[in-house]
Amino acid sequence: MKNKTFNVIVLALSTGIMVYFFIYSHGLESLIKQSATLNIYWIILAVICIVLFWIIESVILHILIKTLYSEHKIFLQSFKFTMIGQFFGAVTPFSSGSQPAQIYAMTEASIPAGSAGSILMIKFIIHEVVYLIYLLIALLLKYNFFSSKINYFNYFSVVGTVINISIISFALMFSINNKMPKKIIGFIFKVISKFKFVKNPENKSRKAQLELSSFHESATLISKNKYICSIASFFTFLQWMAYYSIPYCIYRSFGYNSAGIFTMITAQIFLTMFMSCIPLPGAEGGAEAGFYLIFGIFFKANSLVPAIFIWRLITYYLPIAVGSIFTVILPNTNMSKNKS
Repeated sequence: MKNKTFNVIVLALSTGIMVYFFIYSHGLESLIKQSATLNIYWIILAVICIVLFWIIESVILHILIKTLYSEHKIFLQSFKFTMIGQFFGAVTPFSSGSQPAQIYAMTEASIPAGSAGSILMIKFIIHEVVYLIYLLIALLLKYNFFSSKINYFNYFSVVGTVINISIISFALMFSINNKMPKKIIGFIFKVISKFKFVKNPENKSRKAQLELSSFHESATLISKNKYICSIASFFTFLQWMAYYSIPYCIYRSFGYNSAGIFTMITAQIFLTMFMSCIPLPGAEGGAEAGFYLIFGIFFKANSLVPAIFIWRLITYYLPIAVGSIFTVILPNTNMSKNKS
């Protein structure tokens, strides 16, 4: 993969911020004191949850690849695409590098760019719809509880809901309406040509519109297959349930049991909503602040910072570490079966 230097710099900065936060807030001292009483089995369960998140993500991707691109690929190939997405999603603002990196990896594996874009766009739409359902259920059942304990919670709720609805609407426009996106692309390249940001903007505009047409045809094809979309949606529900359960596992590892798992899951849903508004790689800084604000309701003061460290280690740094194996260390490893 390209831009390895940038990735290393981002990772180093993220690690530096985390270490500074952890030492400055006396988190290291607190964790050492708490380590003797931590229930390691709940920590292991939290790690299993993030691994399940990756595996189910790979299953979803594998199902869509086999449906839209019939040439056989082994499951490990889909897992590689998933972990590349995890790595670039973690080191880029708003996780914006995840899909482009996955498309690049998929084209390197001989999957056409149009098919790769269609697969990832359908998966993205399903993810956003499922998250919005989770968010609406959480707001319906737990809004009063959290709004009574967190200042300005109503503003975060409105902004987060609007952002997610806007994202879904934009994605659906590109997958359903072929004319409007072409007009948008044409307008963008027309502006670019005036400022001379790109060489041969007309050729690049035509190429982009051809790829868009290919994407639209593929997206239309798979969207008609309601059974596959429903299966992918079901697995997405399971995938995010595993992810949202991680704070509860950490909570139980400290010996707490007064808060129910559903309440803790909704807290993570709201934290995800908060993090989506932070324009930094991994929502750096905002993620820790959000956890401190939301989960401070459940954790005692002396265990809150160590809990943040464990949570970030599992949900952010572990995906980077595992993703780097497929992105930086083994970027060109061929994991597909030979054609029969």
